[in-house]
Order: sequence, then structure tokens, then C-alpha cells
Amino acid sequence: MREYTRGVRVLLAPHGTRGDVQPMLALASALRTRGHGVTLLVPDNFVGWVRAYGFDAHGNGIDLEQLVRSAGARLDSMRWQLRHLADTLIPRLFDSFASAPEADLIVGAGVQVAGGSVAEARRVPYATIGFCPCIIPSGAAPPPVIRAQSLPSWVNRAIWTAGRPFVEAALGWLLRGPRRALGLRLDPSPIETMIGDRLIIAADPDLAPLPDNAPDRIMASDAWVFDGGGILDPAVEQFLLSEPPPVYIGFGSMVAAHAADLGRQAVEATLALGYRALVVGGWAELDRSVPRDPDVLARSSVPHAAVLPRVAAVVHHGGAGTTTAAARSGRPQVLVPHILDQFYWAHRVAAMGLGPPGVPVSIVTADVLAERIDRAVHDPRIVARASVLGSTIRGRNGVDRGVELLEALVDCSA
Repeated sequence: MREYTRGVRVLLAPHGTRGDVQPMLALASALRTRGHGVTLLVPDNFVGWVRAYGFDAHGNGIDLEQLVRSAGARLDSMRWQLRHLADTLIPRLFDSFASAPEADLIVGAGVQVAGGSVAEARRVPYATIGFCPCIIPSGAAPPPVIRAQSLPSWVNRAIWTAGRPFVEAALGWLLRGPRRALGLRLDPSPIETMIGDRLIIAADPDLAPLPDNAPDRIMASDAWVFDGGGILDPAVEQFLLSEPPPVYIGFGSMVAAHAADLGRQAVEATLALGYRALVVGGWAELDRSVPRDPDVLARSSVPHAAVLPRVAAVVHHGGAGTTTAAARSGRPQVLVPHILDQFYWAHRVAAMGLGPPGVPVSIVTADVLAERIDRAVHDPRIVARASVLGSTIRGRNGVDRGVELLEALVDCSA
């Protein structure tokens, strides 16, 4: 990296699950190493975790884990999402910036709907970080709300084109009040404002390449990998040392309506094949609902980098972070997508031969999972392709490239 002598103040404001926050911790670490001042504005449930790494962190007024676990939450419902956007997300995210310190650059990620407008009001540059190229309008993939991933390219483009005016109108209407409070006019293009001056896609280029003819202001780097360290629980270490290697089962921050049944079905499928199961509870707390069995070990969380290379296969929800970690491990994957970009990742895993076709959470059964896991661990083509890709991408980390792109953005504004 080139020499950069003037440290700047950077406010990182991701809103989302751990898959949105953890890569921003990698960015924060790299920025701090380069002499920049870093503050993070994150969901309330991540504040303590971020502070444990020595960063100044503020809550944005939303405990996302508590929200996802609440009885009325329906992440798969468009009606619920719109109501949450209007009643909770927009007002609280705008309010949260009032207590955040001044910065020379604001960087958003996930569902950060306020950052671009706040940056406009403060007259500082704004950048958005994406962790999946499916958020870029193109013929390569439909919008993330569309689950079908095998549509013709012209249909994908038509969906993007037809849907944009409605999204722009809805966002413009919802953002009018908060923007007025900042002294800003009604935004004729709220999507452009939410993207900001630069969109950086931080995703492995082999696993998730940029679509052809992406606009110039969209730039890419390898995935941002954060090594948070951590020592393995001795019981987990012993479980991994025993034979046969276990199948990892975990659905991260996803809390399906039938989460407990899903966990049991995945364990049943694994045991039926003669494999042991390492169940990672996540926000659905699967570890509390699995059967007691000497071939089953349940934990609330484990470090992916230390565990995934030592399992037979990875059964997961298809979040960007988990899919990338599984690919880096070189192990076959079985995806059970729940929402949004998880269907893109399931499609990519199957298309690249890293695992069998994914099965949506709404139709998954123990029998279907058993068939998918059996294919993942016994198909020599899947095992070989997963191993080769893992060896290819394991050492990659695009965070330094991300820092360079952001530094250039601040340079341009000076």
C-alpha cells in the first residue's frame, strides 16, 4: 500500500447481522493500523463485542438479535419488512447518528438507510459496502427479494428496471421526514443517496464475481476476513479429533418459525448417514433443542476458521460470511436458504459444484437433508471441487484493498 500520512476520522455504520458487522471489524482493524481514527455505530447487541476489540462503539437503538427472536418478527414477509422499515428502522437509524462523533468519512453496510443522507447533511463522503454482488442491477441475478436464481438474463434485467421506480417512490416518501429534519430536500433518487459516492463489493471474485459492465463507481475486493482469535472449547476439540469427522449444522442469525424442528431434522439426517453432528445454536438457539446423544455436540457458537476445515460438511443458511468461510475451509456445503441473498449463495454453491442444490427452509425435511448431506460427503466431484477452491482462496483477504479505496475517496474530497 502507498504511504498515507494524514489520518482521518472514519465512522463505520453497518446495520445487520454478524455477517454485516464482522467484515467491518476487519476494516476497522486495518484502518486503525493505517493511523486512522475509527468509531463504529452498530446494532445494540454488537456493541459489547466490538468494544472488546478496543474500538469506540455506539448502539444504533436496535437490538437486532432480540428483534429477530421476537414473536411477531417475520423476516420473510414483505409486509412485515415494510412496516419495520417505516416504524422502527428509519427513525432509529437517523436518530442514532445524532450521538455519533463527527467524521471525515461515513461508511455503511447492510440495511443502512440513513448514512447517505447524514453524510449529505454533514458534507462528507459516503461509501456503501456490499458483501454480495447480487445487489447490483444486472442480468446476472435478480433483486435479492426474488428467490428464483435461474431466470434468463433479460428477465432479471426487466425485474430490476420495472421495480426501481416503485422502490424509489416508496423510499422517497419514507425518508422525507428524517431528511427534512436534517435540513435536506426531498430526495429524487434515494437509492443513489443510500449507495453514496462509492459501492465496494467485498466478496471473493471466484465465489461471487461482479457482473459484467458494472458501473465505474462500483469497485470490488476480495472478501474481508476478520481473525477474532479465540480458543476452542476442549470438548469441541475432542469432538473434532474423534472419527468420523462431524457434520457442522448451524443457521447463524436465522430464526425460522420451525427452527427447533429444523435443527432436529438436520441432526436426524446426519445420524442416519452414520455421521456425528456438531450443532451451533446461533440466534435460533438450536443447541437447546437437539437430542441428547453421544454423537451430537451442541454449542451456542464456535470460531469458523478453527472448526470448519475439520468437519465432513457444512450445513448452513447461506449467509455471505458463512458461505465464504465454508468455501475457504475446503469442505462441501449444504445450504438451507431462508431469505434474500441466501438464495444467490445457494445457487452459486451448486453452480460451482461445491455442494448439491440448496433446499429452501420452507420445504426442508429430514429425508431431503439426508440426501443432500449424503451427496455432499460422498460425491467425489463435490469433495474435490470444494478442496481445490479452498486451497485457492484460503489466503485471500481484501481488507487492505478496501482501505485503499476508501482513502482515495477521502483524498478526492479534500
